[in-house]
Amino acid sequence: MMVPRSLAALVVAATASLAATPAGFEPASTTDLYVLFNGTAALNGQAMPRLSTTTQPMLGTTTRLNGSSYAVLMIDIDIPTNTPPETNTLLHWMQTGLTPATTATNIMTSGGRAIQLFLLENRTQTEPVVTYFGPNPPARTPLSHRYTQILVDTSGVTAQSINGLQSAAGTRPAIGFNASAVLEDANLANKVVAGNFFNVTNPGPVMGVATNTTGTTGNNNTVTAGAARAGTYGTVALGAVAISALFL
Repeated sequence: MMVPRSLAALVVAATASLAATPAGFEPASTTDLYVLFNGTAALNGQAMPRLSTTTQPMLGTTTRLNGSSYAVLMIDIDIPTNTPPETNTLLHWMQTGLTPATTATNIMTSGGRAIQLFLLENRTQTEPVVTYFGPNPPARTPLSHRYTQILVDTSGVTAQSINGLQSAAGTRPAIGFNASAVLEDANLANKVVAGNFFNVTNPGPVMGVATNTTGTTGNNNTVTAGAARAGTYGTVALGAVAISALFL
């Protein structure tokens, strides 16, 4: 039986609207992970000012999670390359040891809306695998970047799996980060329980294409050691290893 085009379009639109993670991103989730920056909910592709995303966000879910331990990953999936429209990826944050609250907290958003969230907290002060560093999209195509978060249930997994997650993140280059491969390596591929993404856009105009000159590369992008991440909106130090802001 042939499906009318109008009905098919509605089905596609409805499916897209359910996606908590961006279309085509893997591992995908249709369950919302609430990501809040100073009371502003950055949900489902919400456009966010860069300066409002410079500090680590609050995380939560509208339903109580049954697990005892979770990890969050945040990846920029729109890193420019020297062969546009091809893009690359970059890991911005990985935190393990998150514990879900057993009771909901009333959160008043900046828009004046109250929401009940079960917050995810780092009660054990677990050190991040990758310390959060905020969005800073360069003046290159694409100007708008999708920053994608996934929440992974690590409850009851073996120490080997946790070590595998940490090791996989640590041994893979920040540029070209493959979330599916990392979770597969750590035997956590089927443990994604929630997701989200938001957009941050450089106002432009688009500048010229940078060339690779030094360091570890991925898709001709520059990765430098012992430097700071400098870009259109300023400089953010990353410690021993830093990435040219032309690609963040």
